[in-house]
Amino acid sequence: MHSDAGPWVEVAVLIFTFFVIVPSIAAAIGYAAWKGKPKNFNREMFWTAFAAATGVSLFLMVFAQRMHADVRTWQYLVQLASFGSGALLFGVAGGCMIGIFTYRRGVKGQNPPQ
Repeated sequence: MHSDAGPWVEVAVLIFTFFVIVPSIAAAIGYAAWKGKPKNFNREMFWTAFAAATGVSLFLMVFAQRMHADVRTWQYLVQLASFGSGALLFGVAGGCMIGIFTYRRGVKGQNPPQ
């Protein structure tokens, strides 16, 4: 007996990744930038991280899309891992893009260093 559940599970995981995990990563990075964290980041560093993460993300997702691996081979796992990593980096890139606009140098209410 053959089941057609495999493609539906894969589609469900992809939809969950793009509509839940990626925005969650982006929101977490954007919130951290709004709080002024990490301390050694500034707007230029968020811009650099955004550009680098976008480039690597697009490379990994396009590589996975053009791979055309058969489900029964080990290459299919490489294809899934490449696309999943690209999707997660897409969330990081989105968070860094949010960080460009929400970054604050110092958080109000903190005591200045003495």
